[in-house]
Amino acid sequence: MINNQFTSELDVRRATVEDLPTITQLAVKLTVQHANYDRRRFEIATFEPLDENHIDFLSAQMRDPGTIFLVAELSERIVGYAFLRLEEESLVALLKEGVWLHDIYFEEAARGHGIGRKFFEAIIEEAKNLGSDSLMLQVAAENTSAQQFFAKIGFRQTMHEMRLDF
Repeated sequence: MINNQFTSELDVRRATVEDLPTITQLAVKLTVQHANYDRRRFEIATFEPLDENHIDFLSAQMRDPGTIFLVAELSERIVGYAFLRLEEESLVALLKEGVWLHDIYFEEAARGHGIGRKFFEAIIEEAKNLGSDSLMLQVAAENTSAQQFFAKIGFRQTMHEMRLDF
């Protein structure tokens, strides 16, 4: 269900360095969400302390001209972010140069109000601005609601990640 109040109030903009603490908080929540899906796959203990490692990583990414961070604001409060990066062509992945959406996260209270579609319009526009004709992403196998959302806006499944632990 689309809530026009939320979509009309949504402001999407490129993130600034001042947004980094809030983006870091959201990135840590996304990391923990993934770890809760499968702790053997998403090995977050390797990256403790999460706050410090995220802020170091994200601030370095912000300086990369091939990287874009977007924030979604409702009532001047950041409720979501996206991390896009132009990736080189890869013989290993059999992909030409293109943009990957590495992270997208919304606060729980901001979900289900139709703002994701509006946010994706900006994400797609930024991917085009980086010179890409496609947008790739990965989604956790257990995150079926995100998979359904991505399919509704036109993404198609291309791979299955599998892992053997020993």
